[in-house]
Amino acid sequence: MFVLGGQGTGESSPDAPVKADTGMLSNIMSPLLDQARQLGVDVDRAYVPYPAAFGGAVPGGKESYAVSVSTAKDNLQTAAEKVLDSCPSTKLAIAAYSQFAHAASEWLTEVGAGKVSGVPASSIASAALFGSPTRAEGAGIFPGTSQTTPSPVPGTSGSAVKALPAVTVTTATGAGIGPVADTASSFGALTGRVSMWCQTGDLACDAPPKAPIARAVANVAGQAEVGGDPFVAVQTIGLALASTAFNVGVDVINEDIQVPKNSLENLSITPKKTLSQRLAEGSDPRATPPTGQEAISALMKVGLVAVNSVVTVAKKVITPETIAAVAAVGLANPVAAFGIIAAKTVNAVINLVPPATTQRLVKQTFDLVKGEVKANKDLFDLAALTKYSNIQAAHGSYGSSAATATGLAPTAYVAKMFAAVAADLATSNKTSSSSSSSTSTTRPSATSLAPTTSRPASSSPSTSSTTPTSSTSVATSTDSTFSQNGLTTDSSTEGNSTHG
Repeated sequence: MFVLGGQGTGESSPDAPVKADTGMLSNIMSPLLDQARQLGVDVDRAYVPYPAAFGGAVPGGKESYAVSVSTAKDNLQTAAEKVLDSCPSTKLAIAAYSQFAHAASEWLTEVGAGKVSGVPASSIASAALFGSPTRAEGAGIFPGTSQTTPSPVPGTSGSAVKALPAVTVTTATGAGIGPVADTASSFGALTGRVSMWCQTGDLACDAPPKAPIARAVANVAGQAEVGGDPFVAVQTIGLALASTAFNVGVDVINEDIQVPKNSLENLSITPKKTLSQRLAEGSDPRATPPTGQEAISALMKVGLVAVNSVVTVAKKVITPETIAAVAAVGLANPVAAFGIIAAKTVNAVINLVPPATTQRLVKQTFDLVKGEVKANKDLFDLAALTKYSNIQAAHGSYGSSAATATGLAPTAYVAKMFAAVAADLATSNKTSSSSSSSTSTTRPSATSLAPTTSRPASSSPSTSSTTPTSSTSVATSTDSTFSQNGLTTDSSTEGNSTHG
């Protein structure tokens, strides 16, 4: 079994070494390799480099969060394809934290739905996502199920997986802070084998469910480049806001505002969604922009109201009486003439919206505000907000908080889960391939996984000191970085020769 890992925001870079066990995921990989050796099963791992950026606000690249997530997803796809091309019988496990969990969640959803070329769902053995912004509201550890232990890999006995302890951690009630369109409620054919871990108070995955305006703010921030050049920061924020305003404005005009006969006196506001909900949806960088016809329809509605208003004002201002009054004073006192026209115009504009219409709009506006407060009620609930008193600690607690009755941390549990999955796969492989044991299979190496980019190569540190070889049969693997434009390798030996 080959584990592909993705670090969190600020923990990786485009040329990060693929064998360096650092960051949150080191709490999984190092124990996993030790357990695999003790079980006599073959497990290897590599980290998938990517910008891990948030617009320059954290160490790493200056790319926006949205661009960084998209790059992570592409790099994960490339890495998975290269592992499977090198060794088609190998099963993959995915471990992802924070920002990379966002990318991995999208990718696993597509794999589970059979939408990813080159990576069938049958090639994914297990997955674990920590602090994912795509988590559905109140989702359990294994989304789409009520399970407290993972499902066995199809085709295996599942004896090792079934022996895992139950997860007893309290389910976080909130939802991921990411775009609504990315929410992962289940994973298709992978449902039951993908775990999503969320610590209560971790804003990335446990954001207040009744606070869509907070999600809109996060979406806009995720499109911004705030580090370095202040002009670029202003430009990217401006573009994100402009796109959001256009998307939302067209929808509000077309769907929420009614103007029978294109007359202001008939204007009515009956929102089908709250404005904050529309902002949360419209601020998604991948939101489908309004079609040309929708934009024209909104423009026509506004334009016709404006034209009718001008005609109404003109009819009430440009009358024989007004013309006569202006003519009487116009030559002798032009200022007085303008005063007559202004007074007539003000009176006409006031009459555009009769008192009954004004009262109705006041009530509808009050209802609109009341609806916004209700939709974002968690932002006004002090009790609901107290759990966010230390967001950073919650987001970084997956290696220390208790997830089982015996006190196993989430990362420690995932290490045991991956080891159990590998053990079940090894048992299944030994049973099914006993008649062809003499056939050798090439082990996938990190060398073959390097994405093609343009930065100088960077050597991965040798792992031989941290991953001693088994006392039984040994497989030699070639380690390398996912370097930017080339492959810098060093040799190390890890694991046993039995492929899981």
